[in-house]
Amino acid sequence: MTIRRLAAAGAAGVAAVALSAGPAWADPKISATPDPFVPGGKLNLKATECDTKPVQEEDGGLFTGFPVWEKAGDNGTWTAVATTNKVAPGKTYQAFFTCEMEGEEFTLRVSVTAEDDDEPEQPKFDFGYDDVKLSTTRVVPNGKTTFTVTCPTEVTITGNGYTQNPLPVKKAGEKTWTATGTFKSSLPDPTLATVTCKNHGSVKYSTSPEKGDLSPKKPTGKIPTGRIDTGDGSTVAGGGGSAALLAGGSAAVLAAAGAGVVLLRRRGIGQERS
Repeated sequence: MTIRRLAAAGAAGVAAVALSAGPAWADPKISATPDPFVPGGKLNLKATECDTKPVQEEDGGLFTGFPVWEKAGDNGTWTAVATTNKVAPGKTYQAFFTCEMEGEEFTLRVSVTAEDDDEPEQPKFDFGYDDVKLSTTRVVPNGKTTFTVTCPTEVTITGNGYTQNPLPVKKAGEKTWTATGTFKSSLPDPTLATVTCKNHGSVKYSTSPEKGDLSPKKPTGKIPTGRIDTGDGSTVAGGGGSAALLAGGSAAVLAAAGAGVVLLRRRGIGQERS
């Protein structure tokens, strides 16, 4: 009567498990490399301590066909190169073979895992006003504004008040871009600027929010373009078309006043101090 024993090899190493007692010889073993393997690629199979050529019993759809075994030396070693199917990445597959040693039949099991070739999902980048920093929000003829933008792809900055359109943008870091724009000597009303992060959207700025398309943020009212009341009894001259460049019609802006910086608040929509 033929005695059957099971020898197994897994991802953690090659191991042999005997299901019945027998003489003190090494049990047949089987291994496969590489592990993990690339779906559709090759597997190198090696069986040892087998007097007969291994015969495939079951592969669970792992191989495209039966491996062709060749004898490698006189010590019961057999090798084969098997082509795998394009199986599901990340899953573990088993194949079973049988061989004989000293008249006993062994079942050999090999276990391998398909390489997970899926790239990890990149975190979603939501482009917004927080990703754009302005050196100043003050708009004056012949003045300058520097944009510092965080964007993982590519940045474009356009506007109707600059001497160049679009502005020349330079990459300053892995996800950082900068551009400096010089305002024209005569400024349009409204003066607009749009910062676009390729594939991630754009943000828009305007000196007169209700006149420009500031979607998705809605305009909250007109920003005075004349002399601006600072709230401390003084005014900031707004002649020559100067105005404050706001994100989405914000009610407060940071503007330069002489040698210092003051927070300008709208005391009244469209109100000018005479």
